[in-house]
Amino acid sequence: MLAAGSVSMTDVEYKSHFSLWSISKAPLLIGSDVTRMSNATLSILTNPEVIAVNQDKLGVQGKKIAVIASSSSNASKEVFVANLSLPGMDPKRYQWIYNEQDGSIRSVYNGRCLSIDQCSTERLSYPILDECQIGDPHALCQGKNQQWTYDPSAQTIVSRMTKNW
Repeated sequence: MLAAGSVSMTDVEYKSHFSLWSISKAPLLIGSDVTRMSNATLSILTNPEVIAVNQDKLGVQGKKIAVIASSSSNASKEVFVANLSLPGMDPKRYQWIYNEQDGSIRSVYNGRCLSIDQCSTERLSYPILDECQIGDPHALCQGKNQQWTYDPSAQTIVSRMTKNW
C-alpha cells in the first residue's frame, strides 16, 4: 500500500515511493487518511504522468536496461535514457556525455549543460539545461552550478556545488 502521506517522509521521498510503485505496476492503493491529506500529498498521488506509467496499456513493469562501467581509459562516458517507442523522436535528446576534465554533463542533442537552477543551494533545487558557462567569471556562480562528480561504482552523480543528487 502507498505510504505517501501516512508515514514520516519528506515530499521528495513520497514522490520516489509513488514513482517506484508506478514503475513496478503495483496497484496504487492510498494508505493515508484522504480527509487529512496535505495539498502536496494530493498533488503527488494525482500526478497524471506517473499514473500513466502505472496504467500503461502494455502492462509491463519498468526494468533497468543496462549499466556498463568500464575500466578502460578511452571508454565512452555517454549515458542513454530513452523511450525508444516514441516515433520521430531524435534519440540524441536522451544522450548525455560526462566530461571528466570540467565536470560537466552535456546533452549530445544541443551541447547544453546540466545545471542547478539559479545556483540554488537548497536541498530541493532543480536541475535544468543551460548554456555551458563553467569557469566564466561573468556567469552566474561562475558556472559552478554545472559541475558534477560521477561515481561509476555507485552509479551516482553529485553536484559539486550543492553535494546533492
